[in-house]
Amino acid sequence: MDLSKLTMSERIVGGAGIVLVLDLLLFPWHKIDLGIVSVSRSGIESPNGLWGILAMLVALAMVAVVVVTRLTSAKLPDLPIPLGQAMFFAGIAVLALLFIKLIVETDFLGFGAYLGILLGGAMAYGGFLYRKEAGDAPAAPPASPI
Repeated sequence: MDLSKLTMSERIVGGAGIVLVLDLLLFPWHKIDLGIVSVSRSGIESPNGLWGILAMLVALAMVAVVVVTRLTSAKLPDLPIPLGQAMFFAGIAVLALLFIKLIVETDFLGFGAYLGILLGGAMAYGGFLYRKEAGDAPAAPPASPI
């Protein structure tokens, strides 16, 4: 496995995606400490665990695309939109899903919630760079006639 083949965007998506999945599974997103009893909930548990699960699935899909396209000889099926745009929209979706999870329940937040938002931003940025590196950026608007 030669990681030197990866571009900057693929490194960002891969690294942030793996750490985000670990954050959603292991770190406390909500934590209540009552002195003798402490209760914590991960990003895929209640409250609003569905948003965390969806964000994790999209992040895993983005990491899988990077692994399949760069580290194997397999070919992805054709998409109705260019792959760079799909990665860009997927990165935005991860960040949006994490924001929804955070905004719906803001009580007793743990450090996993803050780390998750930062990693979601990294996923969105990685998707943006992926789109830019792939050359899938939208064309410039036509010049107005004088």
